[in-house]
Parts: sequence; structure tokens; C-alpha cells
Amino acid sequence: MKEKALKYLEKNSLFHMSMIFPIKRGTADIFYAKDDGVFFRETESNAYMLSITDFNKGRELFDKAGRQNLVCVFQKDIAVYLHKKHNYRKCMENFQAVYTKKVPIKIEQRRLDIQPLNLSHLDLVYEHYHDDVDYDYLKRRLSTSAIYGSFINDELCGFAGTHEEGSIGILKVLEKFRRQGFALELESYMVNIFLERGDIPFAQVNPPNTASIALHKKIGFELSADCLYWLFD
Repeated sequence: MKEKALKYLEKNSLFHMSMIFPIKRGTADIFYAKDDGVFFRETESNAYMLSITDFNKGRELFDKAGRQNLVCVFQKDIAVYLHKKHNYRKCMENFQAVYTKKVPIKIEQRRLDIQPLNLSHLDLVYEHYHDDVDYDYLKRRLSTSAIYGSFINDELCGFAGTHEEGSIGILKVLEKFRRQGFALELESYMVNIFLERGDIPFAQVNPPNTASIALHKKIGFELSADCLYWLFD
């Protein structure tokens, strides 16, 4: 089923990178993989992911699976259907952003001391990043060294990391340190981590967030033409 799933997804690999990545790293429990779509559970995040050309088939697959706490779908009509049926608190629309180059980003003037954060930083990270994730989620990410902090003179000025399903995110520069190019340096650092281990860096960007779109484009990310949708409470 893995080969069938990748055959469908790689017809538009940029758009589907957040489904391709877990299949390749072995964290996709695939339920359905045919010429018209792919449906699986990503085991690290417990997210149910679906991309499919036939709305009725997609609806059938999700009706059989039942309501799930975290869902990612790649067709708007299915997102609308699930949002209405299950009354999710959030339906987040995102572009897929993918860094397709193979060469690491050269940081001309490195000003930040970047290192993995740990659980001692949990309250501070949560204070500045809690809109779409909860305390326990950040605790899990910190416990696996998945969030990196940037320091100037031993003072935390920002952080970035990876989400459970594999995307780059959790990016935040503390207010007093903004407009100094630190987000660019942090995100570039995360891209280079992916490249060093042989992975394709990818992230997701909300359309109204023009600053984030500009940042990713400046670094060299390509953005998908269409949006994917995350549904959760």
C-alpha cells in the first residue's frame, strides 16, 4: 500500500509533502491507497490524514473512522463536511511550504546561540505559544528535544521546532527581539537540520499571515497553490 499511496501523492508532491513525509519515515498506518486517494493515521500525532478526488468516497472513509481529535484533509469540501458534522472548534487553512533545494542555507552572520530546549523552559514557551496547541503538547515536544531556543547573552529571544507529524513550526520570536532578522535565522537553522538528516523541509503557513509567507519565500520555500485543512478542538 505504501507504493500505491506514494504514487498518488507524488502527482503533486509539493502539496502533499505532509503526507509523504510520514509514509517515508514509517509513521503512517495506511487504511486506503488507490488511484483516487490516500487515507491514513499518522502514528506520532494520531492525526487522520486524507487526500482524495471523490468527495463521496472521502465522506465514506471518514464516516467509517468516526470523529477523530485531529484531522488533516486536502480538499475543502471534505473539510467543510467534517467541520459541520463534528463541530470542531478549529478549522485551520494552510498553504504547504516546501524547501526543495538540496544545499543547506548559509547563514552569513550568525548572531544566535541555538540549542535544544528542555522541560525547564515549558512555562516560558507556553506563555508565548499557546493559541493552537495546549500545555501537554508542548511538554511532549520539549521532552523529545523537538524545540530549539535561540539565545543572546543567555537570554531566550525565540524558538522554533517540529510538530509531531513532522512539519517545521512552533516558531516565535519574543516581542522585544522582533524586526532583527531572528526568525529568518531560526527557520534557516531548522531547514538545515532537515537537510543534514536527508529529509525535505516542509512547513505550513496560514494565508492571512503575510509576514510568515514573506519569510518562507525569502528563505526559498515554495508554496502550494491550494490549501490543506487541519480540524481539531
